[in-house]
Amino acid sequence: MKKKMFYLLLASLMSTVILSAGDKHQMNGAKMFSSKPSAIVMDAFRYLGKQHQFSLDAVTSNDDVFRNKMLVTYTHWIHIDLQRPGKLHISVDGDLKERSFYLNNGRFVIYDKVLGYYGKLKLPVSIDAALDDLFEQYDIKTALANVLYSDLYKRIPPKQEGYYFGLSDVDGIVCHHIGFSNKVQEIQYWIEKGKRPLIRKFIVIDKTEALLPRSSTVLRWDLSPHFNDEVFEFTPPKNTVEISIEPDTVREQQS
Repeated sequence: MKKKMFYLLLASLMSTVILSAGDKHQMNGAKMFSSKPSAIVMDAFRYLGKQHQFSLDAVTSNDDVFRNKMLVTYTHWIHIDLQRPGKLHISVDGDLKERSFYLNNGRFVIYDKVLGYYGKLKLPVSIDAALDDLFEQYDIKTALANVLYSDLYKRIPPKQEGYYFGLSDVDGIVCHHIGFSNKVQEIQYWIEKGKRPLIRKFIVIDKTEALLPRSSTVLRWDLSPHFNDEVFEFTPPKNTVEISIEPDTVREQQS
């Protein structure tokens, strides 16, 4: 069974030996307390897991290495509607992808707007189990999967502390700015300060590439959305073609 890549990446960041900030010293005008970044991010994961439903708009920028000469940045706009335990809609539009995902109590559809095809699968009812199957069995990765699971705080237990950089604004919202680093990757989070520890921004830097490509995501949350069941149902547009989706093991045998 395949490992979940984002589990491994984030788990390795949590488990690596990294430093915590000192007591009450100044950095860019913000006080630095001996906060535990791992505890801050775990609070965010727990808080997200308790949300029965939400809508999310995000903007992502991802670097791609072009001929080992320079970085090319691609931008995508993502909209997500989620209603636990089993309803999820994701829409991705941008430079490289125009794709939608629909999950409605085990009925899954992936639709590619550019290619004009869609495929259907029968998956487990819960969002968590369905996402696992999509990745492990079909090698299908949904956008922002790492904020969709209800039990990330269990899947990625923290082991060490990270860096605390102080307070910073994202969209006018005061956030804890924290970071983790190891030999292969760095990740920074901006997590809302207060009773709603929502992840407002994160940046991931790939240290295995000489040009240090990075991805950056800004998230805007609506915890009291208004949507109906039609949001989670796919109606094939005219002239689209249905294709079969084979398990990843079948594709490997055929190649």
